[in-house]
Amino acid sequence: MKFLAFSILVVLGCAANDAPRFRAAEQLAPGGELGTAPMFAVSRDAAEAAAWISAPDGGSDGRLEVRVGDGRVVQLRDSLGPIEPHGESPPKLAWSPDGSLDALYVVAKLVPGRRFPASALRFVRSTDRGATWSTPVTVTDDSAFASHNFHALYAAPDGAVYASWLDGRTGKSTVFMTRSTDGGKTWMPNVRVTMSEACPCCRTTMASGPDGTLYLAWRRVFPGNVREVVVARLSDRGATWSEPVRAQRDGWVFDGCPHAGPSLQVDATGRVHIAWWSGKRGAAGVWYARSDDGAKSFSEPMPLGVAEFSRPAHVQLALGGRGRVVAAWDDGTLQTPRIVVRVSKRAGDRWSDPVTLSDSGRAAGFPVVAATRERIAVAWSEESVASAATHDTHTKMSGPHAMPLGTVGEARVLVRRGTLE
Repeated sequence: MKFLAFSILVVLGCAANDAPRFRAAEQLAPGGELGTAPMFAVSRDAAEAAAWISAPDGGSDGRLEVRVGDGRVVQLRDSLGPIEPHGESPPKLAWSPDGSLDALYVVAKLVPGRRFPASALRFVRSTDRGATWSTPVTVTDDSAFASHNFHALYAAPDGAVYASWLDGRTGKSTVFMTRSTDGGKTWMPNVRVTMSEACPCCRTTMASGPDGTLYLAWRRVFPGNVREVVVARLSDRGATWSEPVRAQRDGWVFDGCPHAGPSLQVDATGRVHIAWWSGKRGAAGVWYARSDDGAKSFSEPMPLGVAEFSRPAHVQLALGGRGRVVAAWDDGTLQTPRIVVRVSKRAGDRWSDPVTLSDSGRAAGFPVVAATRERIAVAWSEESVASAATHDTHTKMSGPHAMPLGTVGEARVLVRRGTLE
């Protein structure tokens, strides 16, 4: 397959002096520890929590590692089994208004006769800024282990905690969600968000606006295997969802799952920002759109990094305050993916020139972003090109062979910190 540099189609709307400045890369985990599937969360008082998955000797016995600020790393294990080291389904973190830190992750288990490992969606909470954690709780109500993954976690201003995920209990993958009002001790009956089929390995994402409206985005499967990103909203705490609205509208057809879901943010003005990857030939890569009417309609999509062809890329958005939007992704238009960042100072109107963060000689993927008013941190998983080839995700959903448990391999989590200009 031929790959072209993403700069071919992104010159429109650039503002070179808006690009952030970064320090040199450093390892997020101390002591050279192996790790993958990073995640960030930033509290209202700008405390940064980071998480990733480790495993002894880079194997499949996954453990959740959490660190708040410059504090010590706390390791969590689950009694149900190993925590899954999957970049598209990483552990999710969220700070609740009372200062509690919440985490949602997947435990995987091999089950005879299943094509893919069964998965359990588990929630834990820390009330002392990550020093100690609650006993894990399962958030699904059909069974502990089934098809429950590609999840999102959101802590609402009223103290409620929301979880969304892709679920196979109806026979086809679709989107479910639930809510807890007691800090994750118990969860409401699971709600099916949509009757339509969801792309089964593309993550969900949630965010809310200043008026309390909750938004949920995912990749929907339309007739003819068209796979496009949609957004739904609700204003009654998960009881009734609006009809999903397309943000992506390029008619991309694919008989499989790209393992590349959207990223969603809502700023202080209520503007909805969304980014995604498309494999549409001739315009393949990362795209951005926004909505000023509560996700009832979206702007014409803007290319952030596209080319003739692109491997699946995994984009993350973050808000830096004062109208700044940060986008980071692993550039699939290159033969070996690298981490790229662009910033908009005008709420998505114009974007900076791209800044490349990772080494060209190593495969980098699944970046995450932590942003405040002045600071930015981007973390990602990185390994050798040879090691990455052994972890290359299969996008075709057919085949006779059972998939093994995921492994950490030789991956390490790197981070670069900088300032927003």
